[in-house]
Amino acid sequence: MAKVFLTNATGYIGKAVALAALNKGHSVSALARSPEATQKLEKIGVKPVSGDLKKPEQYTDTLNQYDVVIHTAATNDEDFGKYDTLTVNSIIETLKGTNKTFIYTSGTWVLGNTGDIIADEQTPYEPLPFVAWRAENEQQVVKAAQNGIKAIVLRPVIVYGGEEGIIANLIQQAEKTKTVPYITTGQNYWSLVHVEDLADLYLLAIEKAEAGSLYNASSDYLPAKQIAELVAGAAQAQAKSIPLEEARKTLSIFADAFALDQKIGAVKAKQELGWQPKAPKLANAIEKTKQLAAGRA
Repeated sequence: MAKVFLTNATGYIGKAVALAALNKGHSVSALARSPEATQKLEKIGVKPVSGDLKKPEQYTDTLNQYDVVIHTAATNDEDFGKYDTLTVNSIIETLKGTNKTFIYTSGTWVLGNTGDIIADEQTPYEPLPFVAWRAENEQQVVKAAQNGIKAIVLRPVIVYGGEEGIIANLIQQAEKTKTVPYITTGQNYWSLVHVEDLADLYLLAIEKAEAGSLYNASSDYLPAKQIAELVAGAAQAQAKSIPLEEARKTLSIFADAFALDQKIGAVKAKQELGWQPKAPKLANAIEKTKQLAAGRA
């Protein structure tokens, strides 16, 4: 069993990965910036490591005691890219020559609009401006395999399931406003993956992925209008088309992300790692997400 360190295990993806790793018998530690985070980690059986993502010198000295380092944290502010890059560079520098595993969490918004094709890991970058840095960080991680690191990139699509994430937030918002917006015709596709299936992919990457590999994490794709209608049904609301310009006023930079047309495939993860998504599809998971999100509110 492996000793695993996560840069975040209280957030949506990080917590799911931590729980899955614990369930497999791995020992799990994670960065904790506050007493509240420390309590949350201890409650689920994760060992807290005091430190701030923005100050890697506080935790990088401890990384060599772990077999696996997984970067799942985000500052979620205007400096997200700056600190994500700082974290990636600091971890790579620390792990050089150790042959330890480093998994970087990216995302498929680096591909921009992919249109009618089913995009794979060879699809060229066309990142939205606010995640352009992420494409560069992916390349840094892939190249780190040449420096004695088992470096891996995972690219989740829109994650659903459980009490958090975009879908849960849309449900909660719809219960207040009684509308669920989709942009223009809503015929653009959103690619989806259940958080539990995604967590399984991280564990498979630890066990089976080769250094320098990159995998998309996607199990389904649906038109945005259909997703809005599913959310509306769960929230007893109405799906409503809005122009992109109006969406930009309320969603800011995320409007362009939600307007992307992406059908993302994950054949590579299935063939090379044996990944088999088995969690309920969105239509069958949305009622449980509503219930869990209500408990979070």
